[in-house]
Amino acid sequence: MSDPHQLDRELREYLEKEPNLRREDRLLYLNSIFNKHFELMRLEHVVNSSDFFEIVSNAKNNFTKLKLPVRITNRQADSGELIHIALIESFLSYLNKMKLVKKLIKFDYTE
Repeated sequence: MSDPHQLDRELREYLEKEPNLRREDRLLYLNSIFNKHFELMRLEHVVNSSDFFEIVSNAKNNFTKLKLPVRITNRQADSGELIHIALIESFLSYLNKMKLVKKLIKFDYTE
């Protein structure tokens, strides 16, 4: 956590600027203050055993649903890579579901 006095100063500064900010900028400004002082983005996330088995189960389901041949950015994946693709796809879906990344991550599947 950071200095409460600095947080107080920045919130007072925000309140002075607030009438002049656009509506959508107000939320961005407050989010940046909170992220800076409370380090909300630095909280750790632990993958427990049930999360792990859910990821593996989803990978198995993804593997059976893969439409062959699999092409990622115009490169055809080898048959040995399919299980890895399914596992990575499942893990990425877990990260996105838990909102652990700021941007949506996905494979560039091409046909």
